[in-house]
Amino acid sequence: MKVLSLKTENYRNLAAKEYFPGGGVNIICGENGLGKTNLIESIWLFTGCRSFRSVRDKDVVRFDCDEARLKMEFFSGNRNKEAEIRIDEKRHITLNGIALPSGRKMMGEFTAVVFTPLHLAIVKEGPEERRKFIDIAISQLRPNYAKTLLEYTKALAQRNATLRAARDNPAMLAMLDIWDMELAKKGAVIIDSRIAYLEALKAHACTVYDEISSGKETLGLTYKEYARDKARGKKEIAESLLKALYEKRESDVERCITSVGAHREDFSIDLSGKSARLFGSQGQQRSAALSLKLAEANIISQVTAEEPVILLDDVFSELDPQRQKYVVSHFENRQVFITCCDEENISRIADLDVTVERL
Repeated sequence: MKVLSLKTENYRNLAAKEYFPGGGVNIICGENGLGKTNLIESIWLFTGCRSFRSVRDKDVVRFDCDEARLKMEFFSGNRNKEAEIRIDEKRHITLNGIALPSGRKMMGEFTAVVFTPLHLAIVKEGPEERRKFIDIAISQLRPNYAKTLLEYTKALAQRNATLRAARDNPAMLAMLDIWDMELAKKGAVIIDSRIAYLEALKAHACTVYDEISSGKETLGLTYKEYARDKARGKKEIAESLLKALYEKRESDVERCITSVGAHREDFSIDLSGKSARLFGSQGQQRSAALSLKLAEANIISQVTAEEPVILLDDVFSELDPQRQKYVVSHFENRQVFITCCDEENISRIADLDVTVERL
């Protein structure tokens, strides 16, 4: 997997830019505010995922412009491909000249792993960030998973609407059976996929963290069920969810929210048996998040037999020499994009195939 060329037009502060990256390590260097992160973000959008900045589509359009355009040539699946994204109120995507019905259809065509300071939230913040991380990772490997997530979200919204109606009209309670079945069915697929992915992630991430930390701590990842019986396999999970939804129905009607399901579950990140979120230092939390991302890249490579593109935004310069050396060791045979303000960072990886783009 390699980006061959990238053209931007009216994308954030990148009025018109044409970029031809190298096949190895690409350093994007310049002062703050010149668009380094924007360049990384524009590449990420070709995965079919939303921006890692969690913005509305129209917010990436340059001020006083009607639309933004991105065009990328890339190598994937043993051939060159071309994709274009036009953004006004929403995204419009074409792949090899054919219009795609949604951004999700790009998933699997171009894969990348992105790590920015924002991704420290995987370790430092609440369950939503960890669910988002694992859902995006699975979606790049199994595009149908993203479709199941969307269907689950719609069913959840319908159940919550029914809960609100049932509080004033008990006759609506019968409708909850329909949405409980749908949430249990779709939720079981999601939870089963998350558990399987977490097991694969653990196998890679624990080894990576051990090497980054020189064996000072051990990384642990554990799936955490929420308000339901522990179960494994789609059938058992669906039964567990259905039972929990029924048991919580009375309180759910009172609160008008669905209190159990795939949208509430989580996984813990521990260092030597203690919560990384509560007890980890800033350096330990950064190392844990970086381990998860490097493990994600390894899984993509293992499953697809292609190396994902690596996007590192304002991260490399904050790592100590030991961690820098370890991360660099994972660059071999991978195209990497690193943003930085200080060109001295380039000298630390001078022995690699480095291409520098100055903004």
